[in-house]
Amino acid sequence: MKKFNYTKIAKDLNVSHSAVSQWFSGKTKPTIDKVFKMQQNHNIPVEAWKDIKSFISNDTKTTDVPQIQIKERI
Repeated sequence: MKKFNYTKIAKDLNVSHSAVSQWFSGKTKPTIDKVFKMQQNHNIPVEAWKDIKSFISNDTKTTDVPQIQIKERI
């Protein structure tokens, strides 16, 4: 099982610990900007949010999941 530090993620995203807990329990979903930030800063692939509970319980490495590359516009 993958473990994530909800407090660290919440602080990084400027949201409550409760909000992060609800995302990871599948009760709510984060906004797309938060999803991209979690991919960049916490190695949680965008695709994981299709079924976050399965992603968390899966023992494979996050590198086994294809990553979406984000290009910033200048």
